[in-house]
Amino acid sequence: MAAAVGTVTIVEEEFSGVKLISWEWIGGTAETALASPTTTNFYTGKLIFCVTVPGTGDAPADDYDVKILDKNDVDLLADNGLDRATGTTESILEASLGVVANSQLEVNITGSGSSGNANGFVYLWVR
Repeated sequence: MAAAVGTVTIVEEEFSGVKLISWEWIGGTAETALASPTTTNFYTGKLIFCVTVPGTGDAPADDYDVKILDKNDVDLLADNGLDRATGTTESILEASLGVVANSQLEVNITGSGSSGNANGFVYLWVR
């Protein structure tokens, strides 16, 4: 039986010059692969805040990893999305985040478990 690839729902919004991108993800049994994890829009600016929220029904495994990659596969979270807690909403402040230049953004989730139900959210604000 082939492993099921995870899914992602992306919402891209803008409020008074601040862009909010949210990725709602479900890991699937092939938890390192997510189908269509890349934004439609291209982004330029300073990353000002990031929040990771584990799912409430079937949280990801402890120490799961979140990366947000630009077109050059650079992790814009600068490894600050690694080792997220299974039951805790965690924030990354502006001082620990990078910048993006004319790039679509891709969420990458690893280590979430292979139950096919592990899920969560990633929120990113760009100015």
